[in-house]
Amino acid sequence: MNLQKLLQYLRRRQRPASPEPGEVLPHDTPSPTPAPAERKLDRLEIQEVIIRHLEWCVLFNEHLGADNTLQAPDRPLPGAKDSELGRWIERMRSQPPGERARFAELEREHLHFHQFADQALALARSGHMNLASTLLNTDFERSRARVLDLLRSMRSR
Repeated sequence: MNLQKLLQYLRRRQRPASPEPGEVLPHDTPSPTPAPAERKLDRLEIQEVIIRHLEWCVLFNEHLGADNTLQAPDRPLPGAKDSELGRWIERMRSQPPGERARFAELEREHLHFHQFADQALALARSGHMNLASTLLNTDFERSRARVLDLLRSMRSR
């Protein structure tokens, strides 16, 4: 039951069924429009976001490997704001108070993750695959794991 319906229900229960003789009941006044409801975290939705993020990682690997071949991947590589996870984070801006800090942390880490991915691609494209590999095995991997840990912890709540 949403808040609006609950308030209407409680108001009806407080009023007498019929007015006493000579009693004037106030007219029902429309209740103020409630603030937009904060979205609850849905376990299946978070699982879907995790899957989409992992699919992005596969696409990233295709783009990374394409620098060593003549074939370019069929799909472009979305950036931080265009990825499924980035768009989901944007949609989930208003969170329950206990989740806002975790979402801010997720957003920061997700941006770092994409910065490391962009750096690794730039290094690979400029022929510095050894430096790209070092970055991928250190900062990129730690950031990737942190993003997944944050998402998984949200899913388990």
